[in-house]
Amino acid sequence: MNEHQPDSYREWPGEADVVRCWWEQRVGGDRVQRVVPDGCSDIVVFDGGDTILVGPSMTVTLYPLPAGAHARGLRFRTEALFAALGLPGEEIRDLTLPLAAVLPDRDARRVTEAVWTGRFPEALRPRPVDARVRRAVRRLSSGARVAAAAGEIEVTERHLRRLLLTHTGIGPKAVGRVARFQRFLREAETRPSSLGVLAADAGYADQAHLSREVRELTGLTPLALLDERSVDVL
Repeated sequence: MNEHQPDSYREWPGEADVVRCWWEQRVGGDRVQRVVPDGCSDIVVFDGGDTILVGPSMTVTLYPLPAGAHARGLRFRTEALFAALGLPGEEIRDLTLPLAAVLPDRDARRVTEAVWTGRFPEALRPRPVDARVRRAVRRLSSGARVAAAAGEIEVTERHLRRLLLTHTGIGPKAVGRVARFQRFLREAETRPSSLGVLAADAGYADQAHLSREVRELTGLTPLALLDERSVDVL
């Protein structure tokens, strides 16, 4: 690929219980990728063979990509990190690691080959996702309060926090916070509107609340973030 070719990105749904989506990205010219919180973890394979594990994060990451970069990735569902990798989520939060740092070399090579060819890696041998964690993540993502989510799965708020840190890498409030932010992005990308309407539809108290949250999570104002993503605002 030469540097005059356009950037491209596509993703498609995952078929496995633990997979949120598969994705592929090609980069035309040198760029810095703004990676914003989505509550998920990724295994990323580059065309040169390097493979990294990107843990869950609630902070923005600016990742330099050289011209011609080509990567394919597997994104795990928020609730499925521990089930997929057998790693406590809090141990890899905010980290980007070589896959070989968390898996035996043989398994890391097998996972690399599988992800590059679009197959779920048999070497991972995922366990079932904890039903309590799945339900709690679903309820928190839809706007439920922490106490209500804990009550629904019949655990204390403290126990719910421990469960989520182990299984997802982020706490209950963070699950709801990142889900609301991602709703804002989806609404903006599919139904152009004013920031006030987008804030209300995503579940923010008001536009000022939206602005504070987006700046803390991405380092940009809502308008600057949407402009960077080529999204129009009315």
